Amino acid sequence: MPHYAGGEGVIKEKDSLLLDFGCRYRGYFSDMTRTFFIGERPEREIEEMYQVVLRSQDEGEAAARPGITAESLDREARSVIEEAGYGQYFNTRLGHGIGLAIHESPNIMRGNPQTLAEGMIFSIEPGIYIPGRIGIRIENCVVVTTDGCEPLTRFPKELRVL
Repeated sequence: MPHYAGGEGVIKEKDSLLLDFGCRYRGYFSDMTRTFFIGERPEREIEEMYQVVLRSQDEGEAAARPGITAESLDREARSVIEEAGYGQYFNTRLGHGIGLAIHESPNIMRGNPQTLAEGMIFSIEPGIYIPGRIGIRIENCVVVTTDGCEPLTRFPKELRVL
């Protein structure tokens, strides 16, 4: 389940915590997601999943540039997760435009032939979501520049234990 609806649970040792948040400043939105682990590093398989998501997010940022289509960008980042064997657990779009609304065009997803252009701002947020087990997502917002993109999110992406 990529977007959680809330519950009565209490955060405890060995839990994972997926935080998706942002702010609004002078009418413009921000958005970021990080996944944290409570008390200790996760088991090896979960840590490997985290590294897969991180590589996918890095690949998305490396591929984002003027002239690439939204669906091609999605494919570039998604392929990292698919090649690691977790493709069935990445069941959302790669990202969304952000600005005067939290979710706006362009949708970075399969089937969207829209060409990305300099100045566009959107999220790159790959994830692995295994029902009843774990959700891992890393989200940065980026702006397309003349020759690539610049991350607007200034928060470390490496695995962190709280």
